[in-house]
Amino acid sequence: MADIFFDMEEPTNGKENKTPEKNKKDWSPKFLMSSDAFSNCGLDLIFELTKEAGFDWLDLAIWKNFDARNVDYVKKLSKKHELPIKVIQVSENINQKELNKALDLCEATGADTITINAPKFFNMKSFNFLEDNLEAYKKDNKHIHFSIINPEDSNVFALPIPKYRFTNIVDIIKKYGCYLGLDIANFDADVLENDFTRKLSSFLPYISVLYFSDKNRVGDGHLLPGEWTLKLESFLKKIKQIGFNRYFSSKVIISKSDLADSEKLATILKKIRNYYKEQFEDLTIDED
Repeated sequence: MADIFFDMEEPTNGKENKTPEKNKKDWSPKFLMSSDAFSNCGLDLIFELTKEAGFDWLDLAIWKNFDARNVDYVKKLSKKHELPIKVIQVSENINQKELNKALDLCEATGADTITINAPKFFNMKSFNFLEDNLEAYKKDNKHIHFSIINPEDSNVFALPIPKYRFTNIVDIIKKYGCYLGLDIANFDADVLENDFTRKLSSFLPYISVLYFSDKNRVGDGHLLPGEWTLKLESFLKKIKQIGFNRYFSSKVIISKSDLADSEKLATILKKIRNYYKEQFEDLTIDED
């Protein structure tokens, strides 16, 4: 990523990808559950329900659950439930202590990706920490995919008065040399379905995690997929045609009442998993 190149004007033709030739027919993106959906739930229950719903791996949001920063406990639960952790997600208030803890968890669990929620625009402390230190962290940890999650109202171009830092996803890749934790619900629907999707093949090599959910007509995001306004079926089809070979992660908002009902929560997770299976895993792409 040191000499990262990004050409917005001439995207590839949609048939090229970064998957090695010998793996083109064998790659199988994994589907993770993001634990930031489970506010105030015990970590043991999160592992249990995620495993039972059929998710491949876990995306661990370490600021959401107090016990998620306990390295030995997390490692124990991962082994107990036979559910690997591949992504460590950190908060928008990122600092040295939190990022170091994320690296400790990567080392203990084998996670290879750290996703960073973008700081709010006036959170200069976290933004300056990233701007001043991220390059050194990348240099010292070359095996880790340091990634920034595009925030609300992200765009292919800069916005005049952004609510968050890193709204310009091209800057995430070119200026900061980071991978992109692509949260599709943080796009305006028109931007996602037109500007972004049109250039998707150029972005795809730099996407480490694709955060997957839906949004409604008034702009509320991170809803259950397939029931709202985003054209997810066509988006997933294009992703599969191009050849995405990294991680999908379900990043949804679950109500407190549903979180308190383990049976209903299990049903929600299985519904998310089944949608992905039907619309991506079982999708057959005709080869030209």
